[in-house]
Amino acid sequence: MRRLIGELQKQLKYQIIGPFLLLAIVVAIVGLTIVAFFLARQQQDRFDNELAAATRTVSDALLAQEQANLSFLREVAFAQRNESINAPAVADAFYENNVEGLRLALEPFFLQGTRRSDVRLDRLMAFDRNGRTIVDFERPPLAGEETYITHDSIDLSSAWFTSRILNGEADERGDKYAGLIQFSNTQTLYLATIAPVRRGNEVVGGLIVAIRIDNLLNTVVQQSRLDGIILYDQEGNLIATTFSSQVRPAPLRQELVSQVKANPDPYGQTLFTIETINGVEYQFAYVPLTIRGGRAGIMATARTREEVLLTWNNISPLLALITFSLGLGIAVLGLWVARRITRPLEVLAETASAVVNGDLQRRASVNTQNEIGVLAQQFNRMTEYLIELLAQVRAEARQRTAIVESITDGIIFIDVHGEIRSINRATRHLLGLHDDTALPRRLSDLPLKPLTEGIPGFGDQRAQNLYTLGSYIVRLSVEDVREDDGHLLGYVAVLQDLTEEVMVDRAKTNFIGTISHELRTPLTVIRGNADLLARGLAGPLEDEQKSFVEAIRLQANNMTNLISNVITIANLDSGSLKSTLEPIEVQRPLEDAIWQMQGQIKAKGLRLNVEIPRKLPMVLADFDHVRTITLQLLDNARRYTSAGTITVRAIPQPDVLKIEVSDTGRGIPSNLHQQIFERFFRGDGTNEGINSGERGIGLGLAICKQLIERLGGTIGVESTPGQGSTFFFTLRYADDTATPEKPATGLESAA
Repeated sequence: MRRLIGELQKQLKYQIIGPFLLLAIVVAIVGLTIVAFFLARQQQDRFDNELAAATRTVSDALLAQEQANLSFLREVAFAQRNESINAPAVADAFYENNVEGLRLALEPFFLQGTRRSDVRLDRLMAFDRNGRTIVDFERPPLAGEETYITHDSIDLSSAWFTSRILNGEADERGDKYAGLIQFSNTQTLYLATIAPVRRGNEVVGGLIVAIRIDNLLNTVVQQSRLDGIILYDQEGNLIATTFSSQVRPAPLRQELVSQVKANPDPYGQTLFTIETINGVEYQFAYVPLTIRGGRAGIMATARTREEVLLTWNNISPLLALITFSLGLGIAVLGLWVARRITRPLEVLAETASAVVNGDLQRRASVNTQNEIGVLAQQFNRMTEYLIELLAQVRAEARQRTAIVESITDGIIFIDVHGEIRSINRATRHLLGLHDDTALPRRLSDLPLKPLTEGIPGFGDQRAQNLYTLGSYIVRLSVEDVREDDGHLLGYVAVLQDLTEEVMVDRAKTNFIGTISHELRTPLTVIRGNADLLARGLAGPLEDEQKSFVEAIRLQANNMTNLISNVITIANLDSGSLKSTLEPIEVQRPLEDAIWQMQGQIKAKGLRLNVEIPRKLPMVLADFDHVRTITLQLLDNARRYTSAGTITVRAIPQPDVLKIEVSDTGRGIPSNLHQQIFERFFRGDGTNEGINSGERGIGLGLAICKQLIERLGGTIGVESTPGQGSTFFFTLRYADDTATPEKPATGLESAA
């Protein structure tokens, strides 16, 4: 049928009569559809109103049942001594722990409750001050009115209502409670009402009246002309239904749960859905499930939609008959007229199809003198022009292909749908593909893995978009391919082989790291011997000798710190420095860093203030990284502060923990706030300490920046010349599982 329709659409004669046929059919359908729509709409509105009314009836029935339970509990709780059966008063039996007397007093009420149509009692329970049941009557399902069983004692002390009842707690709705409860000794769900039993002002126990929720729902379904009721909890999970277990409904969709909760007038603007259960189409109405005046879940009532569907089913045959008759008449008349017009066009179309299929010698032979004849002549001339143009295009295409194939970088062309259309010889070499091997489908199918360790460059000038491709290291660049008018044709990806450059950079980094390690060993010996001499362990020193030894020790420490920074940078570049993100107490690494630096700070005559609260949230960080960052910031503050105070603060903020290191130095100009975190940047020579004996090589803040970025935090400085500086960094809290965002690359955008 589809093939027949496709063939008809290809022929002009059918396209000519098609609009008239379609117009007639549309007019007929629209008219009849409007009538059918209003009838169906009227029927649907009536159906919605009936379902909404039935839903209100169900809610009223649940409320009435709850009120009947409360009234029945009041009768039982205040029951006095029954001389006819020698039963004590209920409150006295609780107070005296008279279990047998309590059974004797409650049994008549239980039997009466099973017979009363307003109570429909299924279970009556009494529990003592310890929260254990001492009387538990239950009528088995389908049992007679005089038949009941008793349950063994169960512990209700951990139930949500027990402590409230026994402690005499009351809220704005009173001291009696109700809810859907499933006891530990049964799988049955009950609508239960609980009330305290008082003797004077003292609570001596509690009573529970319970009705099986399935019995209650089935009774309400029969009274309200419904086909089913479903109860869900607050999260939309099924808790009770009148549908059979073979057609158990699924949990509610979360969007539907949210709509029910957000509905300000659930009974005035009832929320409806249409669902199919076991092949039957039902309409559901959703309202809050209200127990004891509060929302305990969601209630869905259902009716079959047979009434609504019947109206449309009755009208559909008439609409189809009228539409078919009208269409058939117009089609017969239109075919006769269209045939006389379209035959010359068919000849022209056949010629065009032959030319497209490669028969460039085919020409249209139409002898009419009207517009169609002129069209045929122009078509023949256009065919001649196309033959010449095709030869020219093929020559230019061969030239462009040769140019692309000769480029040493890999070239990949991707269409607007993200699929690879062509690659050059260099790309096949990088991928290890033969000329007859099929192309990868998408750019994301290439075995490209981001190069995360050992990336060449420095700081913000590090090479970007580097990937490993088998044994090669390449830079991927993706750009749009657009026409002159801006229309997007696709994308071109360039794979630049940087394997040799990266290897050279890594060799340089390893060389620097090795040299730094070798230098640190003799410096350790020099620093240790200088410390021994300064302490007088090799004999007393004169004042001038002490100054020489102190200068040796100071310069050895500076060189050790400098070499440590160089080794850290080398490890960062080579990827050998690992980061372990785990929840830590930030006080520990901060205190370690402060302890290591406080001697040097005091030796320079500076004050050190520590403002770290005793209790701070756990942060997600690397212990050693946090300590290293704090050490670098404290050392930087010490170097560039000649007098005054250095302060370390920990400030909890809503999303992050902020660590600050403030000094009273000369400050930093605002135009240098970003540059100071670059490697080997040491200021403009006007900052205090820049030409001092403690002058570094500008790696400390660069190390801090790279380490804090590994932890997913930020680092910055707030400074005004002449007013000191405040360096700060932020750490994520331990319960924040988000990872630092990475900039999008050409691989993601084109894939």
